[in-house]
Amino acid sequence: MRLALIHNPRSRKNRRDGKKFSRQASDLLGEGFFVPSSHDEMQEMVAELARRNVPLIAINGGDGTVSDVMTAIARSYPPDALPDIAIFPSGNTNLIAQDIGFSTRGIDALQLLCRNSGVLPRTKRRPLKISWPEGEHEARLGMFQGSSGYARAIAIAHSPHVLRYAPHNLAVAATLIGAFGSLLWRRQRETWLAGDRLTLESDGTALIDGQSFLFLSTALQKLNLGIWPFWNTGKARTGGLHYLFVADHPKKLMQATWALLRGRAPSWLRESPDYASGRANTLTLTCQGDFVLDGECFSPGADHRIVLSEGPEFGFVHD
Repeated sequence: MRLALIHNPRSRKNRRDGKKFSRQASDLLGEGFFVPSSHDEMQEMVAELARRNVPLIAINGGDGTVSDVMTAIARSYPPDALPDIAIFPSGNTNLIAQDIGFSTRGIDALQLLCRNSGVLPRTKRRPLKISWPEGEHEARLGMFQGSSGYARAIAIAHSPHVLRYAPHNLAVAATLIGAFGSLLWRRQRETWLAGDRLTLESDGTALIDGQSFLFLSTALQKLNLGIWPFWNTGKARTGGLHYLFVADHPKKLMQATWALLRGRAPSWLRESPDYASGRANTLTLTCQGDFVLDGECFSPGADHRIVLSEGPEFGFVHD
């Protein structure tokens, strides 16, 4: 077996396809077509692919599915023999596919991969690795993490009245409207603006110690629609983890948001003590609230600490 496909039929765009794609993919790949019904079953399937030394795994799903499969691969494959990955954008959020995945999806993407896997471009990238220092959970791999206000915004986006009635683009808009709309009401505004206590360290050096309205980190180098809420000392975005910290009760929040959504960081924002951005190989984050990794919510553990670092290097095949 040279190629396996892990298909999530519950992803938003895959639900619209019905069973047609499954029939076509099964005919094309035979025993290389996998549809796990749970996280445990996915882990077992990936473990079988590792035993058979399958060198290329395609993922038909959203960011959460990609995170799950990368995590399962890291637990099953030898670190020096990881398979290449191909991502078809079929989920609620497709930040990862937008950066290092296919622009097409469905049977067209699968047929292209089957015909040209040996000549399609490959991008080497290290995902974000999240570890629990006290060992409450096994480490997970992903690409985009958020704490404090970001976790609250995701909770709004995942609420049934948003997801049930709005397509994804509108759901994202509703999330932003709900987040900023809450600032109009005095009681809710103070809850959001006060944020959560957060400390951030890198290699033993304290970077942040204070209340956080918002915290983001990512191993991606590009986001949708030109959005890039990070800034760095150089032009290159390669290597390390990018992070953004927004303090509680930040000044000029609306102006800062408008600038960062357009991928800009004016001098006043860079110099403001309310906003901080940088890049590091390893970060230790302490924050009492839950955090989000690629759209999925997790607890930080008993001591509220997680370690964010670079994961193993994968080759991502794309069109």
